[in-house]
Order: sequence, then structure tokens, then C-alpha cells
Amino acid sequence: MPKIDHSSYIKGSAARYNKTKGNLLLSADGIWFVPDDGGAELYLPIEKIMDAHLEGVLLKKISIITSGSNDRYLFSVAEKDEWRAAISLAAGIYRRITTGTSIVPVPPSNGHARAKPQSHTLAPPQATAAPPSPPPSKPPPQKKKKQPAAPKPAPSPAATQAPSPPPAQTIPHPAATQAPPQTSPVAAPPQMAAARSSTIAAYTGPWPAGQDYEQSFQTLKLSMNPALGKVDQWEAVKNPKTPGWYVYASGNYGSIYKIKGDDNKYFALKCFTRKSANLNERYYQISDYLRKHSKGLDFLAHFQYFEQGVKTRKSQNFYFPVLRMEWIDGVTLNKYIQDNISNAKILKKVSVNLMGEIDRMQNAGIGHGDLAGDNIIVTNSGGVKLVDYDGMYIPNFKGQKSAEMGHADFQHPGRSADTFSNKLDNFSALIIHLSLSAISEKPDLWDKYNGGDPDCLILRKKDFLNPDVSQAFKELKAMRNKKIKKMCSILEDYLSHGPLWDGASPSMLSSL
Repeated sequence: MPKIDHSSYIKGSAARYNKTKGNLLLSADGIWFVPDDGGAELYLPIEKIMDAHLEGVLLKKISIITSGSNDRYLFSVAEKDEWRAAISLAAGIYRRITTGTSIVPVPPSNGHARAKPQSHTLAPPQATAAPPSPPPSKPPPQKKKKQPAAPKPAPSPAATQAPSPPPAQTIPHPAATQAPPQTSPVAAPPQMAAARSSTIAAYTGPWPAGQDYEQSFQTLKLSMNPALGKVDQWEAVKNPKTPGWYVYASGNYGSIYKIKGDDNKYFALKCFTRKSANLNERYYQISDYLRKHSKGLDFLAHFQYFEQGVKTRKSQNFYFPVLRMEWIDGVTLNKYIQDNISNAKILKKVSVNLMGEIDRMQNAGIGHGDLAGDNIIVTNSGGVKLVDYDGMYIPNFKGQKSAEMGHADFQHPGRSADTFSNKLDNFSALIIHLSLSAISEKPDLWDKYNGGDPDCLILRKKDFLNPDVSQAFKELKAMRNKKIKKMCSILEDYLSHGPLWDGASPSMLSSL
């Protein structure tokens, strides 16, 4: 297998292959899938790629067919149409140069259409398919998380477990990643739109991708707005798990980078890869509210929003927004469970602590909106931090719609954009508390029902939709532990109520 040539890099995104998280990379030489857990890379040479199309009715995937093989390589990745077009373009150019033929680009797929080798001139795909010039940067690994809402990409720092678990990972706030997040196009509320004139609205070009920011972090002095601080004394820290790359994690809306400041202390910067009409005002209000109500909420990470933060080589006259956040050393909840699967006392303690934190959050009028395995960080000192506030609710947002619906495996199946209040986390709290309680009593449930998935625990959306035929739910109900039986009964009851039902509050759950 040839070594990845970063100079011929075209496109890179977070992806999944065979339930493994990693990064899908396209270069002039072919396609690589690089697992986050350090496992074996998959390489498909450009000369072997015969077909790239979308497959699947609901959860569409990129399907790649290679010559001399009947194997299909299925990748879950955001921006599916752009990826399909980029792969078809790269393979088509190769064939036109070497054989005079190319591949017909496939229109947006209904899940069954396929491209076939023909003599045809390809129309270029969207801007992301063209290689950067010059491309000195290395493609950032991006992690997506959650599941799109109303017509649907997604889904805080998470990574699949390696065969030999790596040392505790350093996780910034907020992160993410996982199954695609449920997102819902939401217009900026009148009070938000009129509250502040944002320069974001003045920018009409393509929003930066991860690889654009990767280049920016090579030259902080030139890329960062001096208003952020002593940027000439900052140092971008490369990710030791992906040598040569700066990005540490990615969520639905952006990528996370680690910075060593002029005071030799570390902090994180989140750069946004998606434009949002109310992004500016939303983060101003969340930041201001958390600052005023920080007492007793030390499990929430501190951050500051800068509307004009970083510029890229493609848009050198415009600064894009950034979040400056505290750096958190720890591991995701899923990784912590894996590392302590035989320590029932520790798992129960984390679960009870988490219920207390969610209760305090609700009492402060806050709903996290996306409590999931990779948005809950267990710190090196054993504390818990909640990260990724893209879907957070605060009282200022009363009457508005949720911008995203969180990870589907932790959300009530009836949740919609209108489900937006400080009670957002009741269902997620029940799923987490039930799962951790059951795992602490019966550890083999983890391997049996988690299966190495870094995003969910032991229950999934399909179990909520059809509890009567759910094998996992059936096994939980059969356990003798009275507390677990009670929570199973509450879950069945909850599924017959609305998403904001108050019959499973975190305070009640922690008292069981």
C-alpha cells in the first residue's frame, strides 16, 4: 500500500466503514480510509475505482465498486453528493488521461441509480472537489456526530476503541461526533436577528472546510485576529494520534484545535465548518447566560465567542467566528465504561453524579439537548464535564425551535424541532442511567449490545420504536435488580408520553 501523499490531497471528511470511525481521504492516487483507533488502513487505488454512487433508501452511503472484484465498499459520510461527485471526477480524469474514457457522473441518487463506465466528459462537482492550490496542509480527520432531523448529515469528541485501548485522550469542548446529528433548518428569531448586526451575514462565499482551517493553524500569526490575544506567541499543538495534523475532533458544526497560549497554558479553539443564520447571536447569549449562572455548574465547560476570529487562505479578507474554550483532559463516557467495565462501583458513581448534574442544569433553566456517550467527558480527576452546546436550550430561547435534535440513540423518537425546553434531557438521562446501572450489574451486556459503537450505549432508536421486539430491552426487563426493573417500566411508560414528560426527571432517577 502506498503512503498517503498529502501533496495530492483533494478532500477529507469524517466517515464510518464497517462500524469503525475514521477519516475518508481522496487524493490523486486513490481513496484511503484511516481508522481513528489506529487500525489497518483501507486503500482503493484510483485506477481500480469503477463506480461511485449513493446506496440506501433512508441512510444513504457512498458505495464504491472496484474493477476485478464484486466487493462493494460502503462509507457513511456527510456531504454524500459532493463525495460521490468528487470520486467520480477523480476516477474520470484518471481514465480520460490513461484510456480516453471516464465515468458518467451520477445525479442525486434515489438509492438505486448507478454510474457505468462510458466515454463521457465529466462536469466538475462543487467547489470541495477541486484540490487546494497549493496544498501544503494535511487533511484533518473530522468526526461527525448525531442524526439529522427534519429532512436530512450527523453527530463531542469520540473515537472508536482500539483493540488495545490507548491512553486517556485529551478532549476539548465542545466536540462530537458519531452518527449524523439530527438538524433542522431554523430561521433566526426576530429578536435574535435584530439584536446584533453580524458580519457573518455579509459573507456569501463557501464556508471553510476542515482542510482550510488546517492550513490556517500552520500560520497562527497570520491567520488569527489579533483581537483574540497575543496570537504571535500562540502555538498550535498537533494531534499525537494523527501525526502531522492539528485537528483533534469535529462535531456537527466545526472542528476543535489545541492551542498553547502565551502563558504556557492550553485552551481549545472551535472553528465552524457550517454557516448558521443565528450562530453569532446564539453563542453570545449562551456564553452570557452561562457566565451569569455559573455557580454550581462547574461541569459545564467555559467558553468565549469571537465573531471575527480566523481567516483562511481562500478568504484572506474575512475573519470567521471561533469559540475559545477551556481544555479538558479526560476520556469519553464510552471509553471510560470500556476501561472500567468490571468496576461496578465506579460506573454507578458516575451515573449518579451525572443525574445530579443534569438536575442542577434543569434548575438553572438549561437543557443540554444532546447528551450522548461522546458528549460526556470523564476527567482525569474522576469528575464529569458536559461538552458540545450546539443544541443547548437557555430561557432566552423560549418559544424558539431547536437547531438540532441530538443523537437519535439517546432521544425520544417523538422529539422534533418544537421540543425545546430545559426538560430536553429527561429521556437521555433515563437511557444513560438505565444503561450504566444494567452494565454495572451485568458487564457482558456491553460487548453484546454496544458492539464497539463509540456513540451509543446498549439501547438504540430501533429499541425505542419497537420495544416489544427489542432483544436488548427484553434482557434488561428480565434482570432481577429492582431498580433496573423500575427504570424499564418507566421507559415503557415514557414512550407513550411526549418527549418532555416529567415522569422521569433526573432527580427522581437518582433517588431510585
